[in-house]
Amino acid sequence: MGGGPRAGFVEKPKNFKGTLKKLFGYLAKFRVMIAVVVVCAILSTIFNIIGPKILGNITTEIYAGVMRMIAGTGGINFEVIQKTVLILFSIYVISAAFSYIQSFVMVGVGQKFTYSLRKAISEKINKLPIQYFDKKTHGEVLSYITNDVDTIAQNLNQSITQLITSLTTVIGILIMMITISWQMALVAVLVLPVSLGLVMLVVSKSQKYFKDQQQYLGHVNGHIEEMYSNHELVKVFNGEEKSIEQFTKYNDTLYKSSWKSQFLSRLNATDYGVCEQCWLCDCMYYGWILRKSWRDYGWKYPEFYSIYEKIYATNYPTC
Repeated sequence: MGGGPRAGFVEKPKNFKGTLKKLFGYLAKFRVMIAVVVVCAILSTIFNIIGPKILGNITTEIYAGVMRMIAGTGGINFEVIQKTVLILFSIYVISAAFSYIQSFVMVGVGQKFTYSLRKAISEKINKLPIQYFDKKTHGEVLSYITNDVDTIAQNLNQSITQLITSLTTVIGILIMMITISWQMALVAVLVLPVSLGLVMLVVSKSQKYFKDQQQYLGHVNGHIEEMYSNHELVKVFNGEEKSIEQFTKYNDTLYKSSWKSQFLSRLNATDYGVCEQCWLCDCMYYGWILRKSWRDYGWKYPEFYSIYEKIYATNYPTC
């Protein structure tokens, strides 16, 4: 029975660039589908960003209508508001349609990629020497084919769309904020590095535990598979206590790494919330200063905030 890697040792990638190159080689088969995903993700994000800008036109019309009512020269033009609402509804429907297409195609890419990767692993296993299986437990080999491939597929489904959506969202939102108020946009930009710094700090701490989680998941699966397949030998040589002790060691390490990795990854939501509330206070104070200096900026704050809050609603990869 293979003993597997030494407990507590996290093996560094031997050729990260080469592995990444091979991964992109597998993805090259689906470049047309990935191109569709990229285009749909960008269009969906653009339409989603335009929404708050049009919503601001409704706020503008209501504000202007109230001013006309106070001056006694008219009132709120509900026909204009109705047309704007219909346009806004159409934009969000189009954005949802592109998002649906993007998700549908990306799921297909993920499943086909998983199938081709597992097929390649199966062909590779048939060519491996016996010496390899003497060094690895059966459970670890099975974990490579099942758990590790599933992890790659899940991260692939999420990372590509999140990367494109997040990048497009940040660029588009910054442009929209600058067109509304460059002063308040500057306040928003000053808060973003703090938020990103906190995220990077959490990610740097959680990566170690995510690696341990995957490693000891393989150890646990390997130990269970080996003990059950060789149950008679374990009973004959009185290896029950040693087996239980080894399983407890693997299981405890897996438990600790799992809850630490999940806890640290959940901290990003807390970081987003703290930074958002700090930015809200800053913008309220600065918006109040602008309101006292230039009355025209008073109605722009709700529109500005509705656009900026989408930055914190964006899901960024955290591990």
